[in-house]
Amino acid sequence: MKNIKTLSIFFFAAALIYIGCGSASTPADVAKDFFKRIEKNDKSALDLMSSKVVEGIGREKLEKGLEKESEKIKEKGGISSIEVIEEKIEEESADLKLKIVYGNGTEKTDKAKLVKEDGKWKIGISK
Repeated sequence: MKNIKTLSIFFFAAALIYIGCGSASTPADVAKDFFKRIEKNDKSALDLMSSKVVEGIGREKLEKGLEKESEKIKEKGGISSIEVIEEKIEEESADLKLKIVYGNGTEKTDKAKLVKEDGKWKIGISK
């Protein structure tokens, strides 16, 4: 009986760790999370960006851009939905085409380029 309780506690703890440590694992998940963080003016959106992008543009400049984009999104009533229209994934890169629908009913099509960095998908520079 004691072994069953111990085993149950172990599986419960393992499940909590798995859920708690879970992160956006697909390019689509990362892109959607990125735009939702921008909407909230959450500076952690920069953590989803490639280190090359952050170093190349500069964290301060990116934070100001994030703030301006957040204001634009709020003026449109926030983000109602984000839909992946196209997705091309290769080993170390992904190209997405997204449809973003805002609270006021307007829509925007946007492109996202993602790269794998340290085994995680990160936002790169879209051409």
